[in-house]
Amino acid sequence: MKEVKRYLASTAAVGEYLADQLVLPMALAGAGEFTVAHPSCHLLTNIAVVERFLPVRFSLIETDGVTRVSIE
Repeated sequence: MKEVKRYLASTAAVGEYLADQLVLPMALAGAGEFTVAHPSCHLLTNIAVVERFLPVRFSLIETDGVTRVSIE
């Protein structure tokens, strides 16, 4: 319940559990971005794995309490 309240109080576009699932579709599309309240270890691992297999690089920039995840 605490996680739901934290997500609803944030300005993040997606939750912690959806964020890691968006990495591969974004990489295949070659573009995209979203904001997440807190980048999970699973999100960071997915980004690292995708970057090793596909010619894409992700950028994570934290501002105003949310992290913007985008393809460079």
